[in-house]
Amino acid sequence: MAEEQLKIYGNHSNENRRIAKNTIVVYVRLFITTIIGLFTSRFVLQALGISDYGLYNVVGGIIAFFSVIAGSMSGTTLRFLNFEIGKKDGNPNKIFNICQFTHICFAFVVLILVETIGIYYILNYLKVEPGKESDAMFVFQVSTIVSCVGIINVPYQSVLTAKEKFTLIAIIDIVNALIKLGLIISLLYYKGDALRYYALIMSVTTFVSFIVYHYLCFKFWPVLVKWNFYGRIRDYKELLIFNNYNLLASIAMIFRTQGSNMLINFFFGTIVNGAYGITRTVQGFVEIFMVNFDVASAPQITQNVGKGDINRASSIASRVCRMSQLLCLLAIFPLYAEIELLLRLWLGNVPEYTISFCRIMLIAVYVSSTGGGILRLKDALGKVKWFYLTFSFLFFLTIPVGYILFKIGFPPSTILVLIIIIDAMCRMCQFILMKIIYNYDIISFIKEGFTKPIIILTLIVPYLMVYNLIDLQGNIEHILGFIVTFIIGVLLIFTIGLKNGEREKCYRYLKNKLFKS
Repeated sequence: MAEEQLKIYGNHSNENRRIAKNTIVVYVRLFITTIIGLFTSRFVLQALGISDYGLYNVVGGIIAFFSVIAGSMSGTTLRFLNFEIGKKDGNPNKIFNICQFTHICFAFVVLILVETIGIYYILNYLKVEPGKESDAMFVFQVSTIVSCVGIINVPYQSVLTAKEKFTLIAIIDIVNALIKLGLIISLLYYKGDALRYYALIMSVTTFVSFIVYHYLCFKFWPVLVKWNFYGRIRDYKELLIFNNYNLLASIAMIFRTQGSNMLINFFFGTIVNGAYGITRTVQGFVEIFMVNFDVASAPQITQNVGKGDINRASSIASRVCRMSQLLCLLAIFPLYAEIELLLRLWLGNVPEYTISFCRIMLIAVYVSSTGGGILRLKDALGKVKWFYLTFSFLFFLTIPVGYILFKIGFPPSTILVLIIIIDAMCRMCQFILMKIIYNYDIISFIKEGFTKPIIILTLIVPYLMVYNLIDLQGNIEHILGFIVTFIIGVLLIFTIGLKNGEREKCYRYLKNKLFKS
């Protein structure tokens, strides 16, 4: 019995080390790609101007709306691959081929939809400046091709994630970001149609990823990705049932995201679309802090469920929930305090509405971070029907309510406030369903995942209220304020957010690094 416990402890220790290693790799990638992305976004805005930037965002949003039909399969593919890898008698090649064939079919469906419904929307409802109609159509067609290629590539990307090859993924992403940056710099000197050139630039990284992921999968896991056709309907049944609910929630999410963009375009035009597009870019940078930690631990959650070790999967999920919130707070605390300065340094001229959009968006990101871990656990357990039906209803509700509020005169930022309210309602519904469906000990999960972040949050809010009352003069004082706020955030997370064992590991790690130095 003692030997068996020691073996389990050793396995858990190895899993913890893998999660820690994966997390470090993910955040190194995050740091590098974020820095590159900041330069890239600024150069794009300079080259295109706020109106064309807004036009690209709204047209690209139409493609994103349709590509989600197949993009939802990404989570499904990853879930079933991880589950199959965790099983003793699993057949990952079968799951891969079923997913690959399904993705090809979905890419074809997306192509039909965008070439019919999408074009109809552009010709009849999209508001663009006179003379920009042909540019909008060009961007639309290029984005369509890129989306279909990206859809077919999803199973290969999922293989690398399921195999926890996060270093390879990091290298691919960093190289892609550098390629994009180089091409964007050339955009500044391009004398032709900048919007069309930018659309082509954005397609390059997708094709590079397609080639690289296919090459790596066939090199390292030829047996797993070997083509075999499985024609029996029952082979697809479980995956498609799971995916149908996942698909519904994904459509609802993109309906909310891009529907918000279209609502803003309808009521306020492409200038405000540009401000909203910048806000979405900032949101993407901040969400990476929590999402990548969640992604790094996702294989272990699902594979432990596949082994039947639910307690271990739950333990990882609750820790991921807490750490996702702590990492999110570490990012948004200094950003909220000095968002105006950072936007000015990043963009030069900050478009109207951008600052207020970004501040509200930071709150929305924190609310979203509370789903860390528990969403992965819910998917791994498999009974997703009522979760996705509930989420989908609430997500779909955002747009008609937003339309009514805009119609009666509410400002553009109202849509972000509405998103915060909807996400908070989703989280409460999720906990209730976990209790009803699985008889899950949600109280213990909340204590583990939420207590420490909420304590830190109650200290951060009054600090920010006082900080905003201080009349700082000049960029130097604001930069010093940003640094001080960040340091305070680190201290709060280190002293309050981490457990004793986690702090001791940090002490040992820092001591070893300093000693070696």
